[in-house]
Amino acid sequence: MKDADKKKHSTKKILLSAGSIFILVLAAVSFIFIPAIVQNTGTDLPPLGYYNKKPIEYKQGTYFASAYQYYSDMVGSGSNQIESEFRILNSAFTDTVIHMAYAEAVKKSGYIVPDTEIDRTMLPYFYDSNGVYSAKIFHDTPDSTKIELREAITDSLTNMRFIEDLFGSTTAYINGNSLYGLKTPATETAFIQEMASVRRNFEYAVFNTADYPRTEAAAWGMEHPELFTKYDLSVISVADKTTAQNLLKQMQNNELVFADAVAEYSRNYYSSTDGKLTTAYRYQLNNIMETEADLEAVTNLAAGELSGVIETANGFSIFKADGAPVQADFTNDAVIDIVASYMSSYEAGIIETYITDIAKDFANEALNGDFTELCGEYNAVAGTITDAALNYGDNPLLPIMSSSEASLASASWNENFLNIAYKLQPGEISSPIVLGSNIIVLKQTGITTAEEPFTVSEYYIDQADQVSAQNTVMTSNKVQNNVIDVFSKYFLNY
Repeated sequence: MKDADKKKHSTKKILLSAGSIFILVLAAVSFIFIPAIVQNTGTDLPPLGYYNKKPIEYKQGTYFASAYQYYSDMVGSGSNQIESEFRILNSAFTDTVIHMAYAEAVKKSGYIVPDTEIDRTMLPYFYDSNGVYSAKIFHDTPDSTKIELREAITDSLTNMRFIEDLFGSTTAYINGNSLYGLKTPATETAFIQEMASVRRNFEYAVFNTADYPRTEAAAWGMEHPELFTKYDLSVISVADKTTAQNLLKQMQNNELVFADAVAEYSRNYYSSTDGKLTTAYRYQLNNIMETEADLEAVTNLAAGELSGVIETANGFSIFKADGAPVQADFTNDAVIDIVASYMSSYEAGIIETYITDIAKDFANEALNGDFTELCGEYNAVAGTITDAALNYGDNPLLPIMSSSEASLASASWNENFLNIAYKLQPGEISSPIVLGSNIIVLKQTGITTAEEPFTVSEYYIDQADQVSAQNTVMTSNKVQNNVIDVFSKYFLNY
């Protein structure tokens, strides 16, 4: 690598640390969404928020701009760019607040970064390809770049002073302990080890609500057939009532045909581009209508008849009946699919109760039968959990519950699940536990004590301290977070 190229490369590699967060300290020139918004709208973004009444803004050379660029590079381009952009903005805002809070605390202390420390940190920037200081590179570097570099390093070292004083050095150790910072008492380590020493073992059976029988869905549909009547309708949808009223009047006066109104004016909120209604079942129409009277008016249209102007969930609509409604055939697989989908969205409780009753029957039989064998008979997924310490939220300081079954992935975060599981006695079988879209039955198969003390990670203790500090800062009344407001106004509508 040439010296000039190496110099540019080194500039981009300068990082500062805010706990576990790493941010570029020098602003870059390429960004994702923000420049496009500014360029195309001609409007600068308002502040993303404030810390201690100081605005946090996207401007070239600011810490926020550096943080934004860093997270943009890290996230890259994905399938959900809007979601990614919000995470980038939110992360950059959080890092900027933390940076400002730490800098403020150091300033109040009276600490000033020594020039010798700044010089020592700057030195590698002027190394040649052999890692040796080059006076030529130093003299060839513009003074403006040196000043920018010096300011960035000063800023970084100021924040590092706060971090190292509170959380310990990442480079300096004495007898295996980091220099400075909070220390972990031996009694705390022993307490955590004791929490991790008692382990429980389980067998489990998983019943999935997706296994709700199609015959049951068809039977439920036959009890509520009106929901699945399909209407043959077309629709014109516009944003405002006045436009809709004018269009209706023109069509009633034969000054405009429906198809032309669709092509020229409709925003197609509920239709394909030809105006054909795509949400044609009665329950779907019910979801977009504001009143029951409007629903009845539309569903009672005769073939060829126009509705009045109807206020819908999005804007205002005019409906036209193209043909007679079709009653649902509950022997048709496609119709049963519609009913099953409807029930999973709107009648999940019925499905859950049905599957839970099956799980109850299983649990009762398992009291006097083979747990695993019964899983096969009931078409339940069988598995085991071994050496599981009580650990709500998968805290990394303790052993994490492990299972190859994806349906148990959220178990460690479910208080009801843990409450039931860890009160079971050896051989006892639980009542059914609802866990997302699954119903779980557990059998406690034994309690063991770990042979070796659990190794408590100093790294995770340090991380926990830093996360606590971050949460304290972010919930301070000095912080005003406008990220959601700015994102909704400028990004969702872009």
